[in-house]
Amino acid sequence: MEKLLSGVGSLLYGMRFTMLFFYVGLVLIILGILGKFMLETYKLMQTLLFGSLEKIDLIIKVLELVDMTMVAQLVWVVALAGVSLFVTTGHFDSKEMKKPDWLDHVNTYNLKLKLAFAIISISGVHALKTYLSGELTLDNIQIVTMVAVIHFTFVLSAIGISFAERLTREKT
Repeated sequence: MEKLLSGVGSLLYGMRFTMLFFYVGLVLIILGILGKFMLETYKLMQTLLFGSLEKIDLIIKVLELVDMTMVAQLVWVVALAGVSLFVTTGHFDSKEMKKPDWLDHVNTYNLKLKLAFAIISISGVHALKTYLSGELTLDNIQIVTMVAVIHFTFVLSAIGISFAERLTREKT
């Protein structure tokens, strides 16, 4: 039985490299977001230089670019921290590649908190964009209210994660 458990453990440990396919997929998503970001930036610059744009439309377009940036950062943090936590840290052994300082302090709890706060930031930008993009009709007020409730739910979730981790730390 001990040999079987040891074999299963070795198999599971060896399979950690299959996670690389997920992280490569995340890198491809970041590149796709970069392409979309560059295209939207080009369109916005064309409109700013050669067209006309209302102030509120400019703010909304900039918020969309900020939103894309924050989503790309979120995906990057997940990919980098995931590879470091679950696959290997050997790629930081070379002298040419400096490991980001924050990565030394990342564990699964910290990663969850970083994700929660990134989602809150993205949700906040989206809520602001939703608020700014419409006139205050009854339908728009309902949409803005729903977006605000969803954003508040994300905030409560992050507080819950922090509270649960704090309780866990106090018991150990």
